[in-house]
Amino acid sequence: MGLRELKVARTRAQIVDTALDLFLDQGYDETTMEQIAAKAEVGTTTLYRYFPSKDLLILARIEQTMDLGGSLRERPSQEPLDVALGSAISECLQGVGYEEERDTALRRMIDNSPVPRARLWDLAARYLDDLKKAIGERIHRPADDLQVLMTAHLAYAVLQVVAEAWRDADRDARARVIDDLLHRLSALDLVLPAPPAGTDAAGRARPAPEVGG
Repeated sequence: MGLRELKVARTRAQIVDTALDLFLDQGYDETTMEQIAAKAEVGTTTLYRYFPSKDLLILARIEQTMDLGGSLRERPSQEPLDVALGSAISECLQGVGYEEERDTALRRMIDNSPVPRARLWDLAARYLDDLKKAIGERIHRPADDLQVLMTAHLAYAVLQVVAEAWRDADRDARARVIDDLLHRLSALDLVLPAPPAGTDAAGRARPAPEVGG
């Protein structure tokens, strides 16, 4: 990371930490962008350049764990897709860290605040669409290909399962928990919904067998 990128990352982290502290101290609705800028010792123009709206600040840590598509693009191109997705999940979670008391309080605040809660759903949809594109690019298929769609949705389901176990683990054991759970998931004999009996591949009802000769 160059000096400019390092300065940007530090400024962003400083703003986020300041904003989250203010949210926890005095409430999300009661905290203003001007208060955040003043306490973070940045100008309001700088603050809005990094975060155009307050809801993006309270979601900043969660958002870092959602960028599976970005993490997948950083994996070696020759790496098998399943391995690359597992590594991307691990990187998304371990890259942000987890502070149980603080992050639990923030998540409760998000769930009770309509604007951040709605924005979180928007972000989830956006990052899922980006993951579809990243998977499609990797296997040279369109983003709306059925294999791409199912792989992306399953990867996000795995992220949710792994994230829950990761948050519940002791700090020193979190990396091992991710690896262990990914190994266990890869060994599962998953059951996908099957088509109704008596239909063909196009979903048409098969004709009933003729009776008699």
